[in-house]
Amino acid sequence: MLYIGSHRQIVVYESLLELMCILLIISRGDVIDVWDQPPAIHFSCPDGSHHQHTPDYLVELADGTRFAVAVKPIDRVKHRNFDIELSYVAACMPPSYADGLILMSDADFTRAQALNAQRYHEFKKKPDAQADQALAAVVGQQTEPTTLEALVEQVGLAGRGFRAAFRAIIEGRLRQLVHGKIGLQTLVVAEGTA
Repeated sequence: MLYIGSHRQIVVYESLLELMCILLIISRGDVIDVWDQPPAIHFSCPDGSHHQHTPDYLVELADGTRFAVAVKPIDRVKHRNFDIELSYVAACMPPSYADGLILMSDADFTRAQALNAQRYHEFKKKPDAQADQALAAVVGQQTEPTTLEALVEQVGLAGRGFRAAFRAIIEGRLRQLVHGKIGLQTLVVAEGTA
């Protein structure tokens, strides 16, 4: 069960790579719906042969844009020239199906990004308005970069404060100054602060 926008939805994934990709996608904040294994797209190759491709996901954004997403390990992409095949799929994809076709592989994100997306999904399951408000009050007084640990200490809610700060980073209310796995020593600043 994944939390997409403000609702829970069952999304099927067939591999750890697919799970990591869908967690990264839904952590964007503007994703409102996801369909796993949408209908196949029929396409032709330059040699005249006919095929079909079933994307792993069809993702709809808040602005109405829809993207078909193919997830493949980078080794398979390179070995099979899968990116070329997907260009044929994209050329034959009806405009009513999606606005674009995206290939995601393990080369498109770091382990830290995947872990952050996974933790964010877990922390998003239980909203905590009190912790979010306490964090906002502390962040509103911040003018200098600080560690997440110092910020959480000022919030005074221990783990609840950490989860609120973590969500704030992913949701863009706090800015992480050095990219990597989010932890207590992560340096952050209020969004909009130079």
